[in-house]
Parts: sequence; structure tokens; C-alpha cells
Amino acid sequence: MRPVNILLWLGLLVSCQRGPAADSGAGLAGLATRFDSTADTVYARVEGAVPATAARRLIEELRIAPEADDTSLFTEVSEFDVDPAGRFLVYDRPTNTALLFGADGGLVRRIGRQGAGPGEFNSNNGMVALGDTGWALWDSRNARVSRFTSAGDFRSSSITPAQFSTSNGLITDRSGTLYLKRPVTEPREGEILGRMGLVRLRPDGSLGDSLAPPDLPVQRDVYLAERNEKGNQSRSSSSARYAPAYHWAWHPEGYFVVAHGGNYEIIAAHPGAKPRAMVRTLPGVAVSEEERGEERESLLYNMRQTDPNWSWRGPQLPENKAPLMGLVVARDGRIWARVALPSERIPDVELTPSRDPKRPVNHFRTPVAYEVFTADGTFLGRVTFPARTTLMEADRNLVWALGRDENDLPAVLRFRIDPALQ
Repeated sequence: MRPVNILLWLGLLVSCQRGPAADSGAGLAGLATRFDSTADTVYARVEGAVPATAARRLIEELRIAPEADDTSLFTEVSEFDVDPAGRFLVYDRPTNTALLFGADGGLVRRIGRQGAGPGEFNSNNGMVALGDTGWALWDSRNARVSRFTSAGDFRSSSITPAQFSTSNGLITDRSGTLYLKRPVTEPREGEILGRMGLVRLRPDGSLGDSLAPPDLPVQRDVYLAERNEKGNQSRSSSSARYAPAYHWAWHPEGYFVVAHGGNYEIIAAHPGAKPRAMVRTLPGVAVSEEERGEERESLLYNMRQTDPNWSWRGPQLPENKAPLMGLVVARDGRIWARVALPSERIPDVELTPSRDPKRPVNHFRTPVAYEVFTADGTFLGRVTFPARTTLMEADRNLVWALGRDENDLPAVLRFRIDPALQ
């Protein structure tokens, strides 16, 4: 495998159809986008806080969820996918079974079961909808990618290398090419693995060329623990929850979108055009002393699982949250940037008991809100999410999410954005 020459990336991006400087107009977004195409990079700048009256909310349209004593559906879900017809493929981890639901939420069929035979699963390390032609699922324990028709019938499988696995690690785009998420660079100081990227999966399951996302100069605050015991070495690393981070995603048109969490700068690339940078200015969000104290105790606990004698080494925890906390590129090509908000205290009834009484309890969470941009950088608005909800997919004004109820049971959800994004 050979990493993609990062210099090639400088020649990529969505072509700019605007003049040297232009405004998009605030409209329903609440804020205007200021474009500047005079440099080698096209800049789309958005400043200030979104007015409360301009924030969008999500209206629930569909919920697929078992009752507390119902084991006939799913009991634990970490991933699901949606095809262009609105069908859901949901993976139930305890039974290693995929469940296919129609766009109306009705159960169509169960796919596979625990095992190593054709169409059976021992794990789910990522699954994708292959347009309207079917589904693909990566099972690292069986070292293969299996393909199914849109109706859920087993089609074929290909053997894949089993040296590395991760969650949500199967990626595709509109070309139908499959990629595995894997380390594609050498580890840097303080890293256990190299930087994650994509490796093209050939039809026979062998690995093709590697694709390294463009790097950004994000200051990395890493805490590392090591232990050598009878010739066996173990290492673990962690970082502060609210420290600036590097984010990347793969666009459905087949190029990387990367982001600097500390600067709230998103850079997108498309073959044959200038790099395009979306730059936001947001007010700072402070982290309370109580929350920082809880995080410090959690880091100490985690590091001491590797090195029981680990003491605090590394930078102090940040007093302010990095403004950008996550990055998702939806299947319609729009860019969803998760933004930092003031933390809220978790209600006692929603605290998840730990099996280890020594594990520190986290009493805080950050409410979920995303800011949405078109692929060319136009700011469309901010969308707020219900508590305990994770964005899984979006397409125009529909959003699919994984939710949790008061009993910590999963729910597959479909929402409508109100008012609609333009």
C-alpha cells in the first residue's frame, strides 16, 4: 500500500462559481456566508452566534424501538444504515443479526445469524448501503465483507485481511467503491497507531491503494500509559474530552473533508479545483471546575488500568471547549459540523450504573447541535438534537439518528428538520 501524495490534494476541490468576494445572505440560516476566492484557497467565512430564533429543531416522524421486556427486535445497536428508498438495516450486536425494516418502520426480515457460514456474522465492523442495489457488511472476526441484495438476500462474500479492525470501518461513495478504515501513516510521538485513513478494497477482498486524509496542524494533547510485565508490553493513550481535535470524513463524491476542531476550520477537496475552507467564528464555551475535576479522575482511572502507578503527566485539562467537536458528511454531500455548547448535568435517572464501583461517574454531557454547510461552503443553519441522540445519516431535510430512552434502550429514529434547510 502507498499513501496518497498529500501534495496532490492541493489541486482538489469544488469549483467556485462566485466572484472574488460575495455574500450568501443570512436568510433563515441566521448568519451570512462571506466568500473570498482571491487566494489559492476559496474561503467561506461565517461569524457570530446563530440567533436562537434561527435554530432548527427536529420533528420526530418515525421511531423503531423495542419495549423494555421485548427481545423480538434488537437489544443493542451501535450502527444502522439507510438506503435511498428509506429502508433501514439495523445490526443487533448481542445476536449478531441484521434486521431490515421498510421505510414505514415495519420489520421486513432478519438477515444472517451467529456463525461463520455464508451470510452469517461473528461481528459487525461497518456496513453501508450500496445505492439502491443492496448492502455490504464487514465482519472482521470472519475476515470478510458480505454483500446482500436490497431485499436482504445473500449475494456474495470476499475474504479480507484480519490484522486490524475498528467500528464503523466500512466506507463507500457514489461510485460504489468500498474502503476499509485503517492506519495509513507511521505513528507519531505519543501515538500507538498511525493516522487513520482509507484503504481501497478490491472486488476479491484484497487491499488496494491507501488514501491519507490531508493533515492539519492541530495541537495534540495526549496522555500515554505503558507497562512492561514479563516481556509483554501494553500501551494505552487518551486525550482530553474538549481539547482541539483533528476530524475527517469521506465525501460521497469521493474526496476528503477535514477539520481543525480548535480553529473551527473545515477544508473540503474535489478533483480539479481550489481547496475550499469554511471558517467559523464562535463565542468560547467554558468548562466548569467540577466537570474538569471529574474528567481528571476519569483519565487517572483509565491510565491506571494499564499502569497502576500512573500519575498525572501531560498538559492540564482545557478550561474552554474546542468550538468544533465532530464532523459528518451526509449522503447528499452536505457537511455537518458538531459545535460546542455549555454542558448540562445528566439527570440521576439517566446515569448508567458501572460494573466497576471504582470507575468515576460522569455527571455532565454536551447537548448536541450541528451546523450545516453545502459542499461549496454556504452556511445553511444550526440544527439542535434531542438529548441522548446520535446523528447517523442525513439527506436534505431528513435526519436519521440513534437514540436512547430512560432505560438506556436503543431506538432507531427518523426526523424532519423544522424549519427546512434551504
